[in-house]
Parts: sequence; structure tokens; C-alpha cells
Amino acid sequence: MGWSSVIGQKVAKHRLGTLFSGEPGHAYVLTGPTGIGKTMLAMETARALLCSEVTSDGACDQCANCRYTAAGTHPDLRILAIPDGEKGIRVADVRSKVSSDISIYPQIATRKVYVIDGDGLNEEGQNAILKTLEEPPSYAVFLITVQDASKLLPTVMSRSVTVALSPNTEEEVLSILTSRLGVPAKDAVFYARYANGIPGHAINLAQSQWFSGLREDVAGLIFSIPDAGKASILTSAYSFFETEKDHCDEILLIIGLIFRDMAFLTSDGGAVNLLNDDKRDKMKSVISRHKLSVSNIRRANDAVTRASRSLLANCSYESTVCQMLLSIQKELSNA
Repeated sequence: MGWSSVIGQKVAKHRLGTLFSGEPGHAYVLTGPTGIGKTMLAMETARALLCSEVTSDGACDQCANCRYTAAGTHPDLRILAIPDGEKGIRVADVRSKVSSDISIYPQIATRKVYVIDGDGLNEEGQNAILKTLEEPPSYAVFLITVQDASKLLPTVMSRSVTVALSPNTEEEVLSILTSRLGVPAKDAVFYARYANGIPGHAINLAQSQWFSGLREDVAGLIFSIPDAGKASILTSAYSFFETEKDHCDEILLIIGLIFRDMAFLTSDGGAVNLLNDDKRDKMKSVISRHKLSVSNIRRANDAVTRASRSLLANCSYESTVCQMLLSIQKELSNA
């Protein structure tokens, strides 16, 4: 365990590592997308803060504090996460586990550490924590994880140190997949490239039963679009998106990466490694038959990017997807 168990995140680990020497601050906000490793890093930091014999690599794993933490029974560690089946953390839990608990001195460690899922806190819950952050006891340290710092109140952020986690390199994601999950190297490369630097996403894809089939369906759809008519686009093609609505993010990612490979094939014949190398011949056939240029493919990919942004802005799903498909059809048919 320790820092070495957290692959990558050199900058974040360096910033948090300074907590172990001298007196740490009272509140740290770890930001980054879901799956980047915020909770894991927060827990490793908590273990080190509670450890009696902390090293440069974090917790020693040998002392009584480490044994209690590993067993999930450390009396000076409080974890607030979204309960299963719930949409957020109950304010009553915030008050009982933080507000009412903070005045109790540590029992066996020199500190008390609170690891909190900030994405689960509503405004009332954040205000309950804020009262503690304004005048925290010297022994308390808060580690709050959140996807986007803008989800937290400015008053909470102003009393915290922000530590941003960055996307991992492809090599780092590969290491996580092969060393922890035992994913074969060839398959690991595929998932790592699709994960866009998010280890949790790569792990989910590697463990999924649906992703491989979805990718085949999406590729078949994209390759059929140049020869499809408008009516087919607005019926059968859209029907696929409607059926797979829960996987829309993954579908848009797959389409974007197919277009990435097609652009490479168009510009240099695919000298670089293609992510979808098993689709090389089919992509080359589409490019050749429809005399596609890099500009055509880039504009088609721009349509995917616009659709992704529109969906994030809660625009109409049907109109956004249909407009995207029509724009792709126009570019890939070279109309």
C-alpha cells in the first residue's frame, strides 16, 4: 500500500505528501472526474495521517493505527459516502458524523480524519460542514473529494486547499490494468486508449460484458451511414441511440475514436498504431469509396463533439442525436 499503490498522480501526491511533515492544513479538496482515483488517494492520505510510523511512501502498514484502518475499524477515521440506493448524503449523517463528532478528541491517533464524498453533499450538508471548517480543532483534517470544485460552495472552497488530479498517461493506465486486474497486455492497450486517461473507466470497460458488443454495433452503424438515406438515418439509426441511451457517452466516445483512426488513415495511410486496428480494412474501404478527405472526417467528428456538449447542456436528446447523424451522413457521403 502507501503512495506506491497509487499509480501516477505525481503532482497530487507531492502536494499531499507535505501533510506528513509538520502540521497539515485542516481541509483539502481533491478534484477530478469519476474514476480518476480521488477516493483511493484520499484514503491513502488518511491512512498516512493516522499512521504512527509514517514513511516517505505513506502509511507503514505495520502499526496499530494501520491495522485498525485496514480493518475498517479505526475510531478516528470518519467516512461519509453516498449510501447505496440514495442520491446523496443525508444532512443528519453529516451532523452526527461531523458536527457532533468533531469536539471528541482522537482516541488512539494524534488526529481525526474525515473523508467526505463532496458530490453527495447538498447545500444544507455543505453548510453543516462549513461551521466546522470555520473553527476546526487542531487535530482535525478533512479530505473532500468532488468531480468539479464548482459543485462546492465558495465558502467551503475558500477554507480548503485544492488538489487537482490529472488524467493518467496511457502507460499508467496499462500498468493498472495488467498489474491489478491481470488483463492481457493486448487487451489492456485497447481499454487504456479508450479510457482517455481515466483508470476507473478503463477498469469498468475491461470488466464489462457489454462494451465489446456495443463497439461492434457502433462501428457497423458508422460504416453504414454514408450509404443510408435521410429516412433511414432518422428512423433505424436514431432507434439504435434510443435503445442504447444509457450508454450514449460510450457511443460518442467510440465514434470519435473511429473518426480519429480514419483521419490517420487518410493523412498517412495509418502508419501509426490504430486504436481500432481490427477495423482498418473497413475504414479504408469507406474512405476510398466515398473519396473522403481529412477535412470531411474532422467535420464529422466536430458534429460528435457538438452533440456531446449539447447533451451536457440538457438539450433535446432526439433532436441533438438526429442532427449529429445527419451531419455525419453529409460528410461521410461527401455530399
